[in-house]
Amino acid sequence: MNLDELSDLAEINGVLFRYCRGLDRMDKELTRSCWHADGTDDHAPLFVGTADDFLEWLWPVHAGMELTRHVVTNVVVDLQGDRAGTECYWSLTFRTATNTGSVDTQSGGRYVDMFERRDGVWAITHRRSIREWSRTDEVVEPTDPAKGQRLIEAHSPGAEITSPARDRSDYSYTALRATY
Repeated sequence: MNLDELSDLAEINGVLFRYCRGLDRMDKELTRSCWHADGTDDHAPLFVGTADDFLEWLWPVHAGMELTRHVVTNVVVDLQGDRAGTECYWSLTFRTATNTGSVDTQSGGRYVDMFERRDGVWAITHRRSIREWSRTDEVVEPTDPAKGQRLIEAHSPGAEITSPARDRSDYSYTALRATY
């Protein structure tokens, strides 16, 4: 593998990771940058259509959740000049409020993507999401009040906690500049 191919692989992986970050931070512009203008998405039976329409459908769905966590692994890339096919495994956690607390829905599957490099930019032309499993569990915090014991004892209980945010106020934006 030569340096150009390694660079292509790094750029394609960057798109896959950027997609996850964009969704979890509710950064629509960052997420949209993962597709070319004419890109399409197939999350059947939930959604099939253009990338723009996918994000319009998805955004209110994700906004109703307390948190989302998208992770991609096992990335395989088949480079073919200015085109590439990819497969990566995804795992998702969605936290949703209920009348009695919260539940975490966890799912796993694969994204199979077609990429193209246009004007020097790698982006998705078509994504198909293949869900392979899913489960939902009640959220149990690190303290189990029923048993009156802590599952993890804090070393620095007075330290200021960095809270996550699902927008550009998240601490990660102090270190990472969006250049897309």
